[in-house]
Amino acid sequence: KPVLGYVLDELQHAGIEEALFIVSERKPQIRGFFGEEYRGENSELPPVRCSYVTQTQQSGSGDAVLFAEEWVSGEPFVVAFGDSIIDAPQEGSAPLKRVLSTFDQQSAGAVIVVEQIAREKVFRYGVVAPLEPQAAYTQPFALRTIVEKPSVEEAPSNLVIAARFALHPAIFTAIRATAIDKRNELNLPDAICTLCGESLPLWAVPLIENEARRDIGNFETYFANFVRFALRDPEHGATVRKVFESEADR
Repeated sequence: KPVLGYVLDELQHAGIEEALFIVSERKPQIRGFFGEEYRGENSELPPVRCSYVTQTQQSGSGDAVLFAEEWVSGEPFVVAFGDSIIDAPQEGSAPLKRVLSTFDQQSAGAVIVVEQIAREKVFRYGVVAPLEPQAAYTQPFALRTIVEKPSVEEAPSNLVIAARFALHPAIFTAIRATAIDKRNELNLPDAICTLCGESLPLWAVPLIENEARRDIGNFETYFANFVRFALRDPEHGATVRKVFESEADR
């Protein structure tokens, strides 16, 4: 099953029934695999209706989201980055369900899934600043802002964005009002700060025990997580483990 299959399973189990893929011209195989409807492996759940739009030039996550404006039709929506699997109970949907609940309860402009990482690695990510720092982050909490790829010394926390968002449709206006970053890209976290700095609350939902974001955005993390999921496979996991252990002993 491709990584995007895990993402669609997560959305389906969270109750989402429509998905828009924002794809490049070089990846027609995505539409070829998913088609117009994704049923997944649980026949009791409604299928996910699939639509597609082509982004001819990659100009940042904010630019990608702009391609969804017509499809969204003025409704709140979820953004799920395709280079990350949420490894959690209920087919990975438990964090996203908490995101959707928090979005409704707080009348938020944006709710973001976040995870705690080693502080020395924060410079690679968007780092959130809690409105009121807490001793432990196990429940949804309000945010003050997001700092994109800060230095270790300047990072407001060790809580980083974990590839899932619920957004108010006003985000499209905020994206257009957001400055291009130093990479000449429109950055979605910057636009979220623009949106929520005005009137709409910004909240975070932390990953908790037995939940993790599995990044597959580069070869190192892809290989590591391929092995992790292969070892769990009910049919082939035992064989993979034997091969892995024999190679590790060399």
